[in-house]
Amino acid sequence: MVLVTGATGLLGRVIVLELVKRGEKVRACKRPDSDLSDVQKSYEYYTSNADYFFDLIEWVDLDFNQHQSLYTALKDITDVYHCAAKISFDPQDKDEVLETGIVCTRNLLRACRYMPVKKFLFVSSAATLRVNKNGLESQINGNHSVKTYSPYVISKYIAEKMVLSAYKKGLNAVIINPAMIIGIGNQKKNDSHLLEIFKTNRITFPGGTSCIDVRDVAKIAISLLEKNIFGERFSLSAENVPYKDLACQIRNIEGLKKPILFKKRILKVMQYFRPILKLVDGNARFLTDENIEFICDHQYHSNKKIKNTIPCSFYSLAESIRFYYGNYMIDKSE
Repeated sequence: MVLVTGATGLLGRVIVLELVKRGEKVRACKRPDSDLSDVQKSYEYYTSNADYFFDLIEWVDLDFNQHQSLYTALKDITDVYHCAAKISFDPQDKDEVLETGIVCTRNLLRACRYMPVKKFLFVSSAATLRVNKNGLESQINGNHSVKTYSPYVISKYIAEKMVLSAYKKGLNAVIINPAMIIGIGNQKKNDSHLLEIFKTNRITFPGGTSCIDVRDVAKIAISLLEKNIFGERFSLSAENVPYKDLACQIRNIEGLKKPILFKKRILKVMQYFRPILKLVDGNARFLTDENIEFICDHQYHSNKKIKNTIPCSFYSLAESIRFYYGNYMIDKSE
């Protein structure tokens, strides 16, 4: 049996669906207040038998801080896909981001040692692939660092170290580092995601990113465990794109005006006036040093390693945007 944490999230829900379509028995973890109707509705994008596959899933509430909850969730489980994470650029979410990324991963790995878990896949982030390890370690230890990193990057970096440590102690584990994932998730809880910011605000930034379709990430994740590939981490990306072009494509398919490029010096001025700007626009809270550096940098990544390891193909960025945002617009108009 397979366990998926973060099963109502952008990626977790698609991994669950792909697994049940392949005939796997899946136990999907959620929070007590998760909106399963949103998950069920999103499955209509991927299959004509959405209700049938949804009914095959065993949903359970999981509290990572309760040992009994973990042991109950892991009963009879052989494979684990750990997708649970709090993705946010909001400084107010710092504690929750670190708690979900570090403490929850630590507790899950400890519980796996006492249960019949044979395979473990951890979903990290491509953001950890380009960090200065000495600088990041210095920041983690509370020392001065020239470049600071967001709580999300810190949480994924530390969690990766814990997963690799567990692998060295005998757990068959593998790590994937997806670039910016394009897919359909809970739109109400997606306000801190850059794609949502591009859609709801007429702005874009000087940097760029790598993107990948959620369907590709899900299939690669499952393939890695099926092929028993462990002790590695894989950068997952399909296409590199400047934020300006990405925002233009999203806004174009939704019939919105082209975005305005906010250069770094403008963002720095806005950051200075952040306490005032927050009163009129909540998005101003994202104007921190690490966030500005991130959106002004070109976070490009290669998919060479994964393509040399397993057979895989990728949806193009244009295909993904047409599929997800085109369908979203149709649903919104109905």
